[in-house]
Amino acid sequence: MQKLSTAVAGVAFIVLGTICVEPVQAALIDFNFSTTNGATGTFTLNTNTPPSPEPAIFRPDVTGVAYLGAVSNFSISAPYVNLSNVTADFDVVPSVSSDLIGFPMNLGVLSGVSYPPGCITSSSLTCLFDVALFYSGKQTELPILSENPLSYSRGVGIDFFDPTTNELLIRDNITNLKVVSKQVPESNSGLSILVSAIGVVGLLIKRNLNTKRYAQ
Repeated sequence: MQKLSTAVAGVAFIVLGTICVEPVQAALIDFNFSTTNGATGTFTLNTNTPPSPEPAIFRPDVTGVAYLGAVSNFSISAPYVNLSNVTADFDVVPSVSSDLIGFPMNLGVLSGVSYPPGCITSSSLTCLFDVALFYSGKQTELPILSENPLSYSRGVGIDFFDPTTNELLIRDNITNLKVVSKQVPESNSGLSILVSAIGVVGLLIKRNLNTKRYAQ
């Protein structure tokens, strides 16, 4: 009886300990923007995306960190392009600070969304457009991206290119940018395990009581 009770307690302890271990949730950030020329768009950034071994290429002499496929649900409605729920890349250029491109100092370094996927690491510079933002997360922590929405809260603009010649066709300034953490439903796996644990412990206790009655 004592050994079985100890075993029951052990099972309960082990299972209850197990449910405290939750799978890592993706750190997602939602973006919503509008521009001078009337473009509107939304996208979601997964900040847990690992950096690409290949650098992001903005110009032959300017490279950064690429996060391939980090952007999902990218949609834009603009006079020059319309897309709905596509995947894109994200990139950060630590060497290009805000003051180097005509903005006040200390706003952050250049970053943004590049489409189509894979274009930002291509030496032939085949991106159709970039949605530029300032990244103000800690540069010492790169290539790990910040999970804080405030690190992405300053918009720059949309550069729309001729994908064949890489000629800049349109520069559309971002006038409004909203950035918030995406609410991810918590996993109910822990609750399921707890219910199973209670069932197992209950069966063991019932079996123990039945054995005791039979022995009497």
